[in-house]
Amino acid sequence: MKKSASRRATAAGRRKRRSVLLVQSWWEDRVLRGVADYASRHGWELQCRMRWTHELPRPGEWRGDGIIAFAGISRTMHRASRRLVDFVRAAKVPVVETQELGNLFNAPKVIVPHEAVGRMAAEYFLGLKFRQLGFVTFDENPLERQRRQAFQRTAAEGGAEFHALTPRLLQRMIARLPKPLALCAVNDPNALEVIRLCRDAGFRVPEEIAVMGVDDSEIICDLAAVPLTSINCDFERQGYEAAALLDRLMDGGRKPSEPLLVLPRGVTVRRSTDTVAIPDLDTARVLRFLRDRFRERWSIQQVARELAVPLRRVHTVFREHVGHTLLQELTRLRVAHAKKLLADSELKLEAVAIESGFSSRFHFIAAFRRVTGLTPKAYRGKNTRRPLAPGGLAAGPAKAGATGDSPAASNRTPGERLH
Repeated sequence: MKKSASRRATAAGRRKRRSVLLVQSWWEDRVLRGVADYASRHGWELQCRMRWTHELPRPGEWRGDGIIAFAGISRTMHRASRRLVDFVRAAKVPVVETQELGNLFNAPKVIVPHEAVGRMAAEYFLGLKFRQLGFVTFDENPLERQRRQAFQRTAAEGGAEFHALTPRLLQRMIARLPKPLALCAVNDPNALEVIRLCRDAGFRVPEEIAVMGVDDSEIICDLAAVPLTSINCDFERQGYEAAALLDRLMDGGRKPSEPLLVLPRGVTVRRSTDTVAIPDLDTARVLRFLRDRFRERWSIQQVARELAVPLRRVHTVFREHVGHTLLQELTRLRVAHAKKLLADSELKLEAVAIESGFSSRFHFIAAFRRVTGLTPKAYRGKNTRRPLAPGGLAAGPAKAGATGDSPAASNRTPGERLH
């Protein structure tokens, strides 16, 4: 038995170093990072020069073991993409695709489903109590269409009115569209153009019109005139799982019958949606106070005094417009922040309690269990990122607010994710 195991280990050690090629018509460095992570763990020779040269290997220049490909979504492929497709088909090695649309290589796919992206965006806005939702379409391509249709369907299911817009239509109708209004675009650059159109027309973002993008490109989102809220598609995980699937195929494994799905990770909240669609100004101001100072110690009397709102009104209008008491909202904010710390850090429970505004570990555990139905320890265990589940469905929430909080109940510091 020991000799057999030893022979297998020796054979594995002598196995030829695998050479894997990335050929992409559109490069997302986070996908590359995920592939590179897997490659470094498994001793691959990763060929990704095309990221910088944008040129395919010359004939005979690459003889490798597998390819991870993205050929693009255009209905009439331009010449470079056609060469890419021809190259991959001629290589006659296992291939994994990272695009959902089309089936150019008859290869298995690891994808972020566009339907899940559109649904998550609409659910996030519904959680902020928006009842006027719109999607701004820049190019009538299959990707935008799938995201828009899911956004529209989810808006209708949530009882909201949907507005199908283009940039030109938005310019023409923006003054007549009902406010407050929440708008989504297919990606971050398009969403920044939506913000520009709104501001040029004299409307405030996010106070009158909230705007969301997709892809969570930090250099675009963080440095925008109004920092942009965006959906994190978990591209690193997509790249890692694509590489893992390719490894199985290169070992002779069977192709999966369906695409493997990597669900979007969540909404990264920034200034462009940092609002709640509540018409009462006093309630909106109290909500802003809670979000900004939920970790501090203060009394309801202090809130009323600082905001110049009568104490009785603080209680009555808050419950009328938000649907629960100010104390319940404060607890929800603190629990939401604690969730982020539990999921994203290894802080001890005492530190999480203090950082979230609770007076003690005991009060923290009791409030957390009351809101979520779980102890903080159990929540941390359930929210550790896991491998793809059986059937190809990625672990983790499929929609914004899947942990039980509405987005309205979360503290929104720049770059904070709702998991």
